[in-house]
Amino acid sequence: MGKWVLALIEYSLTYVPQKAVKGHALADFLANHPCNDPEDGIIYVGIAPWRMRFDRSKTSQGAGTGIVLIYPNGNIHQFAFQIEKDCSNNQAEYEALIIGMEILLDMHITIVQISGDSQLVIKQLNMEFKCNAPGLEIYFSIATYLLARFDDVTITHIPRINNSSANMMAQLASCLKVPEGVDGQWVKVSKCLPMINDRYKDLEMVNPIDTVRNDWRTPIIQYLQNPESRVDTKIKLQATKYFLLDNNLFKRTPEGLALRCLGQQEAMQVMVEVHEGICGAHQAGIKMRWLIRRHGHYWPSIMEDCIRYAKGCQACQKHGAIHRAPCIELQSIVKPWPFRGWAMDLIGQIHPSSSRKHGFIIVATDYFTKWTEAKPMKAVTQESVITFIKENIIHRFGLSQTITADRGTVFTGGQIREFAKEYRFEIINSTPYYAQANGQAEATNKSIKHIMERAIEDSPNEWHRLLSKVLWAFRTSLRSSTGITPYALTYGHDPVLPMKITVKSFRVAMQNSLPVAEYNEAMAIELEDLDDHRLDALDRLHAQKLKVSRSYNRRVLPKTFHEGS
Repeated sequence: MGKWVLALIEYSLTYVPQKAVKGHALADFLANHPCNDPEDGIIYVGIAPWRMRFDRSKTSQGAGTGIVLIYPNGNIHQFAFQIEKDCSNNQAEYEALIIGMEILLDMHITIVQISGDSQLVIKQLNMEFKCNAPGLEIYFSIATYLLARFDDVTITHIPRINNSSANMMAQLASCLKVPEGVDGQWVKVSKCLPMINDRYKDLEMVNPIDTVRNDWRTPIIQYLQNPESRVDTKIKLQATKYFLLDNNLFKRTPEGLALRCLGQQEAMQVMVEVHEGICGAHQAGIKMRWLIRRHGHYWPSIMEDCIRYAKGCQACQKHGAIHRAPCIELQSIVKPWPFRGWAMDLIGQIHPSSSRKHGFIIVATDYFTKWTEAKPMKAVTQESVITFIKENIIHRFGLSQTITADRGTVFTGGQIREFAKEYRFEIINSTPYYAQANGQAEATNKSIKHIMERAIEDSPNEWHRLLSKVLWAFRTSLRSSTGITPYALTYGHDPVLPMKITVKSFRVAMQNSLPVAEYNEAMAIELEDLDDHRLDALDRLHAQKLKVSRSYNRRVLPKTFHEGS
């Protein structure tokens, strides 16, 4: 090596020895043996989860639980456990779930999909239902504790027919008899588990007293009851916005309103009632917050909680709007006063029909207040439409100037024309090339179906009975175009909703103590202010129409046709 270095010096060349042979060898190997890229652009590598199904069975001979474990490779292991202590059906369901999770954790399984046919247990653990039963609180706490020990776990409800294997094992455990005609290897193993209270005696259970202690209202109430006490400066500043009335905490708003402050359980109760109760319209979180605040309730995280609750509603996730690009610009219709113009349309034919053979719904909406009238029908004829206009529009709100409808035969026939001529109002028909251009009617139909779809999941054939409930929810919901509810814009004040009775608002608490003269005076003032509210709503309506038109027209994709197209 040295001789070669000396020989190269006279040619001004310097020998540099190779330092990394392994690196070059690896690079040469990869260059000579290239690998083909996969056809798919994205490769996902994941761990197949285990699956567990559970069920319970209770007979006169005893109670049992059944558990089915399905391996990622498809192998199945079934377990049957007998419960010797006296327990309810729901407690037995929790026992089955808890024992199954204990088996999985003993096997060091941390990725699992759990399913069962008990709606109560599943919905309680998914925080859709609240666990109030004293006998279930300990089971709920233990199940929640065990679920938190898994890395990835989902718990879903399945129909009972799909849970037959776990049900068979539960029945086997309850009577200790192998079903006839069932093949397989059965091994009976006797094992006595301690009582569930003893197995988790060190686990901290949810205590209602702790919930009260952690209530955000407690320090403010304590300070207002004893202003001389030593508290944090932050509490003192917060307390200036609150006051006590009959030991209930209320918050003063800049508008001068008194909002009743709610705790965690009361807030959840109000959100459930507003979103999916008898007056619930399955609205978005922002509108839920507006409605709750308008009816006199408050808690600090009201906006975040309402948005989270609305996003977690399964019915809202199932039925989402489909967006399509329009081809023409929006043509807005503005009526300057209540009940001057109505938009009318039909929903149907509806499948399945109601239990009373109703297959259609006729819907009419006032352009200004957005007040909606609707009626189920077995068959749609000109006579039935005339009867609806008489009973639901003219006899309730007086004669209208116009009624806008599509070009269906029931809206363009001779009888309906003679009726309109007799009562001196005009029927305006939308273009035959695009009947959906009756925008207000289409928007109302969409809202009615939106609420109805979520309300009839348990009884689809009884939708005619729920129509009045749906209308009430629609009338007491905020309309973004007017900034107020149709009920308030029609009658001058808001109705008394169930949540005002369940959790008494300031209005309900004070109205019974008002003298008759003051009550009548307050009602008269509301009626006097109604015209001002309607003028404000008209201004908002114009502004909203302009804003919607600008946004809508930006999405327009014109369709042009030429000769020979």
